[in-house]
Amino acid sequence: MVVELALRREFLCATGENILAEVRKNLLGKLEFTAKQVDRFLLEFSDASTVYVPQGKVKLIQYPADSLVLEVAVDARADILVTGDRKHLLPLGTFQNIVIEPPSRFLARFD
Repeated sequence: MVVELALRREFLCATGENILAEVRKNLLGKLEFTAKQVDRFLLEFSDASTVYVPQGKVKLIQYPADSLVLEVAVDARADILVTGDRKHLLPLGTFQNIVIEPPSRFLARFD
């Protein structure tokens, strides 16, 4: 799993405050983790990552939250953006020389 590899620091991981907030919302709402579990996980994940604060400079996608994800990748000078977003991000394929791929393809790099 991508998160496990990130926590083991198998690659340099970048995230954004916006992404962490979305993860928090989903873990609490959709997956029904407790706030304590979520806070512990997000602290551990943040410690294993460089956390960026996007400013809204990238305006490529009409859905602003996805443009912020792209901005985090650009600010981090990422080589790869791993996402499950099939609607807005994956169809791009690349953005400013950043490969955009699903977790399955990213994980295949570690086989």
